[in-house]
Amino acid sequence: MGKELKVIGFAALVCLVCGLCLAIVYSGLKSEQDRNKTLDMRVKVLTAIGVGIADDKGKIIKTADEIEEIFSTNIQETVLDGAGNPLDIKIVDLTDAQINVRNEEGLKEYYPLYVYTNPESGKKRYAIHISGRGLWSVIKGYLALEEDLSTIAGVAFYEHQETPGLGGEIEKDFFQDSFKEKTFVEAGELKEFKIIKPGSNSDNHCVDGITAATMTCNGVSAFLNSDFAVYNKYFVKLRK
Repeated sequence: MGKELKVIGFAALVCLVCGLCLAIVYSGLKSEQDRNKTLDMRVKVLTAIGVGIADDKGKIIKTADEIEEIFSTNIQETVLDGAGNPLDIKIVDLTDAQINVRNEEGLKEYYPLYVYTNPESGKKRYAIHISGRGLWSVIKGYLALEEDLSTIAGVAFYEHQETPGLGGEIEKDFFQDSFKEKTFVEAGELKEFKIIKPGSNSDNHCVDGITAATMTCNGVSAFLNSDFAVYNKYFVKLRK
């Protein structure tokens, strides 16, 4: 019995020491992890907006400091509530759940908005955060709009667990590029944005879907319309 107690005591001591070491390492790396997470978010926002931070192969050509400089100098951040009202909250303080989890009414707690001003032309582009269920996972991304707050300038899906080669194709350039120059509003009226069967008759409020990825595309359509409807409550005021 004495031997068993010694073994148990030794095992407990090892676990305690390992746990303590892991806690110290986590604490020491947390600030760097937070910075990397923020940097990755900014890369995706700038990618959607169309700021040249990557080469033709998608490799980032700007340093972390350069990306931070672009963001701090040219982008104004705003947080909206579910009614489209601006709030005095910083985007960096929001949790993943607050901008992705929907309540019973289908609304999220907060909606981040990024306003980019081109330093040369003075023209603005607006990037909104979009997310919702696909087939297997929550799909997250950013969608940028031109100054009319209707025409799509770009989109960047940055996180999902959809099927590779099927729904996972949403992250490919051919799909994301198809959104450019499409619109949400026509003659002052908000239209339903659709992802349709490839080759179908289309208008300026839809894009071709991905073959054999109907559920993923339906999910993207649903959360695009849901999220844009909230942002549009604020955009209506800006357009006036």
